[in-house]
Amino acid sequence: MKHFIRRCAAAGLALALTVTAASASYALGWDLHTGEVPLSQGATLGKNIFWSDTYSDLRHEYYISYSPNENVVPTVAYGNKVLDRLTLSSMAKNLENQGKRVVSGINGDWYVLSTGSTVGLLVTDGVVRATPYYNSSWAIGFNEDGTAFIGQPALSTTVTFGGATYKLSGAINKVRKITASDTSGGLTLLTSDFASTTQNTDPGVDVILTPVDDGTGVYATQPTIGKEVQYTVDQVLESTGSIAIPEGKAVLTMNAKDNTDILAKLRALQPGDTVTLSITSTDERWNSVTQALGGTYKIVTDGKVVSSGLPSERTAWTAVGVKADGTVIFYTLDGKQSGYSVGCTLSQAAQRLVELGCVEAIAMDGGGSTTIGATYPDTNGMQVVNRPSDGSQRSNSTAIFLTTTLQPTGELDSYYVTPTDSMLLSGATVQLSATGLDTNYYPTTGNTVSWSVSDGGGTVNESGLFTAGSKSGFYQVTATDGEHSGTAYLTTVATPDTITISNESTGSKVTSLNLNPGQQIDLKASATYRTLALTAQDTCFTWSMDASLGTVDANGVLTASQNSGSGKLTVSAGGKSVTIPVTIASHVKTLETCEGNLSSFQNTNTATAEAETGLDFVHNGSQSLKLSYDATSGSASLSTSLSIPEGESWLGMWVYGNGSGNTLMATTADQDGQTQQFLLTALDFTGWKYVMVQLPTGASSLSSLDVVYGGGAERQIGSIWLDQLVTANQQVTDNTAPTVSVSVEGTQLTATVKDDLDQTIPQSNVTLTYDGKVLTGTWNESTGTLTATLPAADSGYHRVTVTASDASGNLARASADVKPSSSRTSPFGDMTGHWAEPYATFLYDQGISQGTGGATPQYEPNKNISRAEFFALVARWMDLDLEQYANVELPFADADSIPSWALNEIKAMYSLGILQGASSGGQLLANPMSTITRAEAITILGRTQAKGYTANDLTFDDAGQVPSWALSYTQILVTQGVVSGNNNLIRPSDSITRGEVAKLLYAML
Repeated sequence: MKHFIRRCAAAGLALALTVTAASASYALGWDLHTGEVPLSQGATLGKNIFWSDTYSDLRHEYYISYSPNENVVPTVAYGNKVLDRLTLSSMAKNLENQGKRVVSGINGDWYVLSTGSTVGLLVTDGVVRATPYYNSSWAIGFNEDGTAFIGQPALSTTVTFGGATYKLSGAINKVRKITASDTSGGLTLLTSDFASTTQNTDPGVDVILTPVDDGTGVYATQPTIGKEVQYTVDQVLESTGSIAIPEGKAVLTMNAKDNTDILAKLRALQPGDTVTLSITSTDERWNSVTQALGGTYKIVTDGKVVSSGLPSERTAWTAVGVKADGTVIFYTLDGKQSGYSVGCTLSQAAQRLVELGCVEAIAMDGGGSTTIGATYPDTNGMQVVNRPSDGSQRSNSTAIFLTTTLQPTGELDSYYVTPTDSMLLSGATVQLSATGLDTNYYPTTGNTVSWSVSDGGGTVNESGLFTAGSKSGFYQVTATDGEHSGTAYLTTVATPDTITISNESTGSKVTSLNLNPGQQIDLKASATYRTLALTAQDTCFTWSMDASLGTVDANGVLTASQNSGSGKLTVSAGGKSVTIPVTIASHVKTLETCEGNLSSFQNTNTATAEAETGLDFVHNGSQSLKLSYDATSGSASLSTSLSIPEGESWLGMWVYGNGSGNTLMATTADQDGQTQQFLLTALDFTGWKYVMVQLPTGASSLSSLDVVYGGGAERQIGSIWLDQLVTANQQVTDNTAPTVSVSVEGTQLTATVKDDLDQTIPQSNVTLTYDGKVLTGTWNESTGTLTATLPAADSGYHRVTVTASDASGNLARASADVKPSSSRTSPFGDMTGHWAEPYATFLYDQGISQGTGGATPQYEPNKNISRAEFFALVARWMDLDLEQYANVELPFADADSIPSWALNEIKAMYSLGILQGASSGGQLLANPMSTITRAEAITILGRTQAKGYTANDLTFDDAGQVPSWALSYTQILVTQGVVSGNNNLIRPSDSITRGEVAKLLYAML
């Protein structure tokens, strides 16, 4: 191949090569990589990768260079029958099953997609399996010694019977057609190679023939160029369609609507009559071919590209070329695969074959059919080496292989060096291996070899470990024992196009790092050149990071510092670098939420644990742990079985103290079972307090919580409450809730959850509800994204809400409305056009409020709601099983005034601690028939929620009028967007209307 130099005007695309001059293919682009693999006697697999400036993309070519010899010969193949279609691998397997070693193979000629019928000439083992449709078509022929030529067979194919000779215008082994305009009609000869049947679909005349072997050798027994075949007639049939073709015989066939004269002559044939087939060519070279196959286009003539008539489609192509010295090139170029190979036009493929030295060439089938395979010296069985553009091998009609029957000799002749070709980043290493090959290219025992690399290419040690040098270029590494040798082809790239960083353990790409103090992570750097992956190790790159963030070594192992901070990590090679942000921050992990069955705590004879749901004694969620103790003996211990995650150094929890002056301790155990008790807090306070203390070194589990008596008889027995136990890697208190956003498009919901401290939120901490009922969605923890398909919209109003909790128990929620698919008349006669109509309708649809009145119920939206009505609505809104509360004893002095329709509802609200009543004149009253104020309603609704929601300060002009007992609930519901003011007033002492209550209940779902 002629190499030549040109400079790229666009950003120095060419590599500075050392083995050859900086080179390119005028046809395909810049050389990026080259490789060569010896396969067998006279057969070598070549591989080249090019860069196209025009398309800013790659081209991959693979080809076999074949020097004709009698030991490795071209072998044309097809399926079990001419009409069969098989993949290249399946055809290779058939040849291997015949005892042949398949050296290589490419796909063959065009074929008719609907039938599988070949378009051009098909000859195997000297037998014409199919003649071409067109006399002007081209083909490549192979002689017994492997030599090849390209020409136009221009076959004259005739049959003689009844004293006359007729042209086989329907050809041999083509699907029969009507060609009545031709004087010879559509006369067709089908041999048993064609198919098991004639495939005819119309009536016609079928003459079954048996070839005659007279023993003289004058006549062939199968269709052969340059020879005649003499047949005797077995039967003459008037067939209505397809008939079987007996094995070893032939059928002379013609459509019943075709040439009437010839049809008459066919019908006149009698059993025993003679029919003579003749196949001749004016080019006598075709008389001696043993293998031949048609091609789609002649693309190179006398060393020049055919100038006209070639298709301009850019795709994959397969071609066969012949060089002046007789060398045959079996060529493929992949296409239609962006990022791998963009393909080329057929003229470009022809130009490339000229660059490879071909003086004659024809194209074979291309596109998704393009396939090339090879049997590497150290493997058994052909494997496909290119990437067919269909994504897998296409089943084709024909193929050309190189096959051999050579057997192992055991006589050392050369070495096969693997990997045979690699692209490396400067400084990268690859372990090379030299396998001995015998004279027939089979593996055999080799000798000790020494290694060398072409000048400037790097180094290779005595064991074959190659280290790429600092210069870009193509290099050869040779293994030799002094008499025999082998070569690998390596490409070195000094400056990559891209560098990426990934997590060594997971393989996932890393674009930023959020680490815990002291955390260690193993990173991997990778590089590409012109989108091609380069072999590289972490040591090929320079790793640097802000010193305050910790350290990173030459292998990409990053160890974070013990202090929080942020900065950058930079990875570079050859002047190219990538920088990613690094954040080191504290984290919190949930140890025990104190929700559920509290099975992590075990009672002892001095301390017991029970679930507490009283709202005053719950800090996060809906339940806390009530620890009741008897420290008469000096201390009390509650056993626990809580595992402390590895690497955690702090323990935190909410404690509701009882002001006893006792001391709350904890005991941990390490991996060896050694225990250590440490101080949590003195119980010298009343109410909730957050406690965070450092864990003993090596603590692996929390084994007990201990109350130590502090003096005073009245302090020996008592209770405290605990909630939301956590661990952390630093002393940190997290009181900031996650942020939640929700959007709905049609039936598709998307929600995002982010937290300022927790890197991820587990799925168990995220809940999706639809009208207050849990709905399943798909949670992506790494991105904090929830997706779900909602029920199809109907004429009703619906509410979706996503609630999320972080590791510290901080809660956040966000909601969205699902709009009705159509309008409807309000079920209430007094709601049409009212601003609260959607909310009242929702309560009606959910069975929460059926209104008042007769056939047309009324909602009375502007009426102040009574306490009994409000409690009843809230109880139904909570979907409580009211029968469970029928036996609850109410403490209210005015219990007898509670209407029957609200009695069980009020009992439920009291039992759950939501309704606490009001003291008046020394009595506790429910005041069921009094109106309820906005502050009272907000407080009741606030008590229905779990604890842990953010309570921002109020900014209303009348915020100071909010009673202290309602303040936190008002802050929470305002923060959630459930409660909003009017003219910047919240009016806490005003009575609340039924319409306002409907909106509140809807908004809180």
